[in-house]
Amino acid sequence: MKASRTCFLLVFGAFFIFCAQVSCACSCSGVAPGTCQDFKKTGSSFVGTVTAIDNPADERRGADQSGESRYRFRVDENINGVDAKEVDVYSGRGGGDCSFHFELGKSYFVQPGTGDGRLFATICSQTQLAEGAEPMLSELRARRDGKKFASLYGVLRKTQQPYVTTQDDFDRPLPGVIVELRGDSHTLSVRTDDAGVFRFYEVPADTYHFAAALPDNLVIAQTILSDPPPPITIPDHACYQADIEVLPTSRIRGKVIGPDGQPLRYADVELFKHDGYTESGMGWWEFQGDQKAYFEFDHVTPGTYVIVFHNSNRSDPDIPFPRTFYPGTPDRQTALPIIVGDGQQILDADIRVNGGSPTRIITVHVKWTEDPTPDDVYVTVHASVGDSPLPSKRSPGVFEVSVFRDAHYTIFAEQFCGHRQEGNMFIPIGSRETDRVEIDGSDMKTTSLTLSLKDRTCKPPHLPPPPH
Repeated sequence: MKASRTCFLLVFGAFFIFCAQVSCACSCSGVAPGTCQDFKKTGSSFVGTVTAIDNPADERRGADQSGESRYRFRVDENINGVDAKEVDVYSGRGGGDCSFHFELGKSYFVQPGTGDGRLFATICSQTQLAEGAEPMLSELRARRDGKKFASLYGVLRKTQQPYVTTQDDFDRPLPGVIVELRGDSHTLSVRTDDAGVFRFYEVPADTYHFAAALPDNLVIAQTILSDPPPPITIPDHACYQADIEVLPTSRIRGKVIGPDGQPLRYADVELFKHDGYTESGMGWWEFQGDQKAYFEFDHVTPGTYVIVFHNSNRSDPDIPFPRTFYPGTPDRQTALPIIVGDGQQILDADIRVNGGSPTRIITVHVKWTEDPTPDDVYVTVHASVGDSPLPSKRSPGVFEVSVFRDAHYTIFAEQFCGHRQEGNMFIPIGSRETDRVEIDGSDMKTTSLTLSLKDRTCKPPHLPPPPH
């Protein structure tokens, strides 16, 4: 979804929200293994049950996700620093804000951060359902009670990408599997227990990779990122949890091909479970664009799927073609299913599109006070109808914009002037921008324009009001 980049920057402990040119997203900065510190200094944590929710999150597409949710917990077990019988924990309501959405009546291990005197929960902490937290809880209790604890531990778990659940029984721990730590100078191995838990004690300081004795149709990889997990550097006297995700090796790859027989410059493609498709729903979303002229769904769980191009069917000059199902039909009923087997590589799932609204390209040249134009200067386009196009940078100071021929556009270039910190928030202090140029999409004579910075003064930014 396209969004303004003039978003608020929030920082809570080990996470941040960043706002790039066209979107806001949550990014969690992982905590590297370190020497095990005094347990009482690790921050508050508890096991508790949700007894009440105020202003619950609304996760429907397009729903208002501003503001905060308040969760009342009954404290069932104090792990560290929580003496009260009941506590309130706050979190955001979605929209890329790193929020954690608790469910009424369920039990959780909660490791909140603090902000303005309140407890806040995020997905970037160890907060999780208590049912799956037992390996970590057993180690935390050992540390709390002064008993022997592991240097490195975790769960070896077979899982699937989080976007499309095709097999309800697929996600599960893997017992009885040999797990190896392969370091520059040391190699250690253990076998997972009946719950899929591995524990390495007294691990020598070194940089390690994980390996495991897995069948050919499974591989150690990260969900969402899909790549193998990065190496971890373990110091002496560590106490670190590193769960290992095991994903299927199957994949689906294809191209969205236009009427001219060439891959589209931009294309959004979604993968749905065959019996789970809806026009208003959100599937597994991938993109074909400047970085790669194809779409790819990696680590796909065996099953039967539907692939659809541009499912939102929004009026977007960057993607001017209508919703189309594989292999090239606008009708869901005539779409062909994609059947994926264990370890199968489907590399020719091409979608051919037709029709679409006429567009044209406008080249935008930016003349800034520096030459070449800095990387943090962006071109912004506002459309009179439909979605605003995303300018594509072709070289320093040169951008291309796709526009509909039946719409009007306002185009300008801008640069933010730094930020100020207010508590846990980083707020832009202003921006400088060029004059705004009006363009008529039907004016075929105007194929390029130049934007020049005349006033270097930093003006207050036009920001949305902060969430309440």
